[in-house]
Amino acid sequence: MITKLPISVCMIVKNEEECVARCVRSLKSVVNEINVVDTGSTDRTIAIAIEEEVKIHHYQWNDNFSEARNYAMSVATQPYILIMDADETLDHTTLKSLEQYIKSSSNEPATVTIRSVINDQTIVNSRLTRLFPNCLDYQYHGMIHEQLTYKGKPIEIVQNTNVVIHHAGYQENEIQKKNKIDRNLELLRKQQQLEPNSCYLNFQIGQTLYVNRNYEEAIQTFDETLQMASELDSLPPYISTIFLSYGYCLLKTAQFNILDNLINDAIEFYPDFTDLYFLYGVSLIERKEIQKFAEIKEIFEYCLYLGEVANPSYESVEGVGSYRALYNLGVYYDVMNNKEEAHRCYSKSAEYQFKPALAKIQSYK
Repeated sequence: MITKLPISVCMIVKNEEECVARCVRSLKSVVNEINVVDTGSTDRTIAIAIEEEVKIHHYQWNDNFSEARNYAMSVATQPYILIMDADETLDHTTLKSLEQYIKSSSNEPATVTIRSVINDQTIVNSRLTRLFPNCLDYQYHGMIHEQLTYKGKPIEIVQNTNVVIHHAGYQENEIQKKNKIDRNLELLRKQQQLEPNSCYLNFQIGQTLYVNRNYEEAIQTFDETLQMASELDSLPPYISTIFLSYGYCLLKTAQFNILDNLINDAIEFYPDFTDLYFLYGVSLIERKEIQKFAEIKEIFEYCLYLGEVANPSYESVEGVGSYRALYNLGVYYDVMNNKEEAHRCYSKSAEYQFKPALAKIQSYK
């Protein structure tokens, strides 16, 4: 058992009875303090938090996530703060990295990897700044998709840790249950009225429309956002995500020529972003053009060559540089009637317990 770390976990909750205990139990043996700030639960969330013996605070919800976060931070007593949501759990296999950050007595904030499960088979890895010194100079800004600031300015220097947090809230049933999309859009548009020229808010609106499958509206929003970004002195780190989400919107609407141009532009900026090549490979399968068919093998082999995304600024779908690319190569060889190579690719993909590959292996028996 490790010595508890001098960290205050700060989370804001509302009607999280199904997940708050799981979150707290992943933290209790690790950190000195857990602050649960309730914003108006009507279920058993508070009762469960009491059972788990954490510190409970109450905050009157005012449609502003930043103000609720900042209140949660104001009651923290430990030297460091870790921001968590109730639908997240701390991965104990990465605790050594958390200990190393604390032992370094760092004055800099740090990123963690958020590993989001989306509809069972898709896992998206993204890096967010969630760990930082307990200092009043750190405050959140924005009604929703709040950003951490230092002395009122965006944070520019961060450490990248290997800490992993598992997130379950992007599964479709959870999104629908909490009416997340409608709420998010409403708050984003409220914030946009205050900051009409915010490239970041435009990006988040586009992402929300994309998640809600409003592809045409998302395409228009992403296009506007890229135009806004082109006028900035430097490209913000989320631009790589815009290219990817924009590309998937074009894929979903079968706008392949525009997609090809977009990917070519994106690769100029992000030549090591495996997801872009994977997206192009999927588009080659979808468009069913004989003259493009040979490219499928080349693209997914290149995805394997690049491997999983290493750049911490990229938001990436897990497997694009490994088991997903292998599976799609298996599909290619299946179509080519090369059963031996298809089986080899499916078998390698199945080593990652990828369910579609496991099903293919079963079909060979």
